Amino acid sequence: MKAIFRTKFFYVIILAVLLAAGFGFTHYEHGEKKETLTDAEFYSTLEAGKVTSLKLEPKKSVYEISGRLKADGKDQSFNVIVPNSEFALNTINRAADEHNIEQIVMIPPDTDVSGWVTVLTTTLPFILLLIMVFVIVLMLRVIKRWNRPRY
Repeated sequence: MKAIFRTKFFYVIILAVLLAAGFGFTHYEHGEKKETLTDAEFYSTLEAGKVTSLKLEPKKSVYEISGRLKADGKDQSFNVIVPNSEFALNTINRAADEHNIEQIVMIPPDTDVSGWVTVLTTTLPFILLLIMVFVIVLMLRVIKRWNRPRY
């Protein structure tokens, strides 16, 4: 039994299982499937009053819109990407007023921060603290050695 734990193959298998589990959790579709609409289909369903709720999310030069549709007596989720334009906002606002769409949530655009900036700002203070402790300990040893009597 001890021989199994000493082999590299055992650890490679454990690493592969952990990676597969992580990949499965991050790429698994949670919840119901969402229908992807084109912008023309979205505008026509919006004008027809089939949209019950909206969530607008500005991303760079487009809006990512998700929401619910009234389709054949049941609610259905949808996603659509439309260009960031005056026409898109005017059409959505006009349809929201006319058809009493439940919610329009405007989420402010994300500020993308580089991974390197995050790593540096989170680890650099600890690295500097460790360097300071090392220098202080080194200085104390040097001072102790200087004060030692010489024969």
